[in-house]
Amino acid sequence: MPVPEAIAEAVSAQTSGSVIAPAGYGKTETIAEIVANTTGRCLLLTHTLAGVEALKSRLKSKGVRPERYQLDTIAAWALRYASSFPKASGIPSITTPRGNQWPTVYLAARQLLTSGTLDVVVKASYSMVLVDEYQDCTVSQHEIIKELSRTVPVIVFGDPLQGIFDFGSEAVVDWTVDVLPTFPQVDELKTPWRWKKLGNHDLAKWLRATRDDLLAGRAIDLQTVPSCIRVHHVKNQALVRKLEAKACNAISPSPTNRLVIVGTKGSENQRAALAKRVRAQNVETIECKGLQEACVKIEATTGFPRLRYFVTFLSKSIVGVRPTPFLRRVEDIHKGKRITKPLSVREAAALQIINDDHLEPLTILIDEFRKVGQAFRSELLFALKDSLASRILSEHPTLLDCAWHIQERRRHVGRRHGYKIVTSTLLVKGLEYENSVVFLSHPMTKEDAYVALTRASLRIDIVTEHMKFQPS
Repeated sequence: MPVPEAIAEAVSAQTSGSVIAPAGYGKTETIAEIVANTTGRCLLLTHTLAGVEALKSRLKSKGVRPERYQLDTIAAWALRYASSFPKASGIPSITTPRGNQWPTVYLAARQLLTSGTLDVVVKASYSMVLVDEYQDCTVSQHEIIKELSRTVPVIVFGDPLQGIFDFGSEAVVDWTVDVLPTFPQVDELKTPWRWKKLGNHDLAKWLRATRDDLLAGRAIDLQTVPSCIRVHHVKNQALVRKLEAKACNAISPSPTNRLVIVGTKGSENQRAALAKRVRAQNVETIECKGLQEACVKIEATTGFPRLRYFVTFLSKSIVGVRPTPFLRRVEDIHKGKRITKPLSVREAAALQIINDDHLEPLTILIDEFRKVGQAFRSELLFALKDSLASRILSEHPTLLDCAWHIQERRRHVGRRHGYKIVTSTLLVKGLEYENSVVFLSHPMTKEDAYVALTRASLRIDIVTEHMKFQPS
């Protein structure tokens, strides 16, 4: 796929600018082609480690040698350079920054670049900078990229219609106010490669029209859709579960026919409940509130209260776990009641939890209940089991600390998901599946609606009350 002419001209002229990149229009391929056809060394920056891996894989497939580029997250690049020049950057001693410490890192990196200390280094190291997913930049990250553009040409790629992240007190860039004055628009990608390569022109055309409607503030019209889209109209709330099941079980998932079900953005418990109902795997956030709550509760309880909490927790992660009869039998055994049926492995582990404070029996219960039921929160269970193992080895002072390190490790090694998953727009953004189920309901924004609708390359099932859906 050749680099579009306007972008190629900007690269050749060594000018800075921005490129609008609609979902599925070949942004990653375009970035990789620029690097492959550039003689100098490029700095490639993005936001997530998954984004880093996607770019690295694409560059490798094109035979681009690693010495031709440096690929990193904006966060990691800022930390590395600010820490390497602590006097010029003014960065405090931070080895592994956590959430609210990152603004301090970005401020230090900006101060370092503003001071001019890095000008010679940057010019000698990079011929140009390419930044991916620029709509997800915070204002403080944007200031870093602006400073880099003083020294070398910078081209940023993004799409304001995919700006779905909210970083709380950290403001996200406004494309018109913040981005365009510094990086004037060079081009907009125009070919819907995700669907074109499969010959799914009808879906590509409908999504393009839907994008135009959303940008213009108009409703999504579901009254006339191509055959690759199935609309499940919820005319009566009593039919919601029936239509949900119909949409989510319409295909047989496989490695080449995967299904992503885009659930609510805000509540991981609601997504988990949906995954349980439709027999799918729930995709957990790295932060995973459920994991954090479990770690705190486990260490705050002992004896029977710990057992009761833990078995109830497992029942919310594995289909088939019935806490009441299990806990009643274990309690009877603990009180000395004679039993005729021999102790099972999980009952023995439960008794050990009541009698001492060791964590090993908790890991046994996870394994034993997984054998008899279908887990729908496997990521959560594996993360908790690994956290317990880490705490048993006293690798960190608390179970919560162990969980944080386990999740950081998972963030770096990446994750593989099943063929049928429930997730949110925040977790599925940038990924592609053959099939999707999208629930168009309020309070969904136009950005969330667009991200959800553009994940599938073959077929979309839409569940909604509104045949003309107006995003919030």
